Amino acid sequence: MSKIIFIYIRFLIILILLFPSELFSQQQECFLLMVGKDASANGQVLLAHNNDLSGNEASMLIKVPANEMLNILPDSSVSFHPSYEMLILQTNIGFAEGDAVAINKHGVAIAGGLALKRDRNSNAEKLDPLVKSGLGGGIRYFALQHAKTARECVKIIGECYTKFGISYPSGVGVADTNEIWYMEAGGGYSWAAVRIPNDCYFVAANSYRIGNIDFNDTANFICSPKLIDIYEESDLRDKSMQAFNFRDFFGNGIKEKTGSNYYNTRRLWRAIDILNPLMQVSSEEEIFPLFIQAQEKIDLQKCFTILRDYYSETPFDIYKNENPNHPERSIAVWKCVHTDVIALSPGKPVDYGSVLWTGLSSPFTAIYIPIYMGSNAFPAGFDVAPKRFDKNSAFWVFKKLGDLSKSEYPRNMKAWKELRNQLESNGIEKQEIILREAENRLKNNPNQLSSYLENRSKEFAFKAIRLASDMTDSLENNNNIKLKRK
Repeated sequence: MSKIIFIYIRFLIILILLFPSELFSQQQECFLLMVGKDASANGQVLLAHNNDLSGNEASMLIKVPANEMLNILPDSSVSFHPSYEMLILQTNIGFAEGDAVAINKHGVAIAGGLALKRDRNSNAEKLDPLVKSGLGGGIRYFALQHAKTARECVKIIGECYTKFGISYPSGVGVADTNEIWYMEAGGGYSWAAVRIPNDCYFVAANSYRIGNIDFNDTANFICSPKLIDIYEESDLRDKSMQAFNFRDFFGNGIKEKTGSNYYNTRRLWRAIDILNPLMQVSSEEEIFPLFIQAQEKIDLQKCFTILRDYYSETPFDIYKNENPNHPERSIAVWKCVHTDVIALSPGKPVDYGSVLWTGLSSPFTAIYIPIYMGSNAFPAGFDVAPKRFDKNSAFWVFKKLGDLSKSEYPRNMKAWKELRNQLESNGIEKQEIILREAENRLKNNPNQLSSYLENRSKEFAFKAIRLASDMTDSLENNNNIKLKRK
């Protein structure tokens, strides 16, 4: 190894150790779909999310007890009490990463980590510069640990942003069974959140989405205290406008730098085109409605389908011959490290009414496993995330299958995908039976509820791991045969 390469590697290691949140947040190019309870097929609130990093940050499930305080705020004297237990899907980077997917004991959920720094425009960078010592995405974990409602969670994040400043701007979805909120950090001390109507869905993908803000409508908007002042004092304000457009004020930076924002907006177009084909939305559009009523009710399987989409049967199909070197960025990418759909059921106890459908590694080969908030133990391999391949880690099992199948995924994996989809369909169909039995356990044998839910997850996970492992063996055997023939 040359001296120059050695110095570069040492420098990179030092950067990662000193600034892990900043480095990894720059790689986050994620996707978020949120569905209101009146827009879903069975009255659930749904939050679907892909977390894209480098592809090698192993993911796992953890349970954070109520008494385990998260040391995220720079000033330890600031605290919110009491704190609540959380079920979290995260990478081995830890809480610093902040690409949070979690549910707390009150059934409040967060899904997000939509990096927005690249989309901040040059004027926003001057008017409200980021605060190096401020907060990154990890604050979302802290807020969830202390919130009883989605609205309260948004307010805690905002309060902390206002006090400590923002080091890295991002978007996050926050929901309970009554309200869904989407929150964006605009600058060093600027942020805004908007409530999504229960009969609509919302999509986002690494560019600013919040449009016009009505500062008098506190039922549907929550904003940083000085946001209106920054707007009023800037020379960007159109005096004829009655509304402040958050997206235009802070965003469009990617278009400013590259000439278009298709890198992000094509993913929005694709999700809308799947859910509302009669709208005939153009793939050339770069601005879409914030809230949309779906053509048909949205269910879990539709969420899975969208998270796995790679523009198949469109001109942007990443596997088309003309796109191999410069494929369009699709909703599903191979460097995704975890994918999930959070399902919150109104009127159900949180223990079994709040479910985290967990997919480890890329959605191409991940299988969504139902994990219940009331579980205290997880399926084997889902609670460990070693940095390198380990056959006892569920993440690495699914990751290995993805690595083997990536080059010829559509052709080689067709039969396997049918088996995977059938397994997931069976799992969804059994949920009503599981919930009825869980209700019976809660009523008659509450001490057995947790173990019952854990066993249901373990049974499903065992089948999923087996299905992935069998396909991995098949692909490896075929590769060995090809090598022998050569």
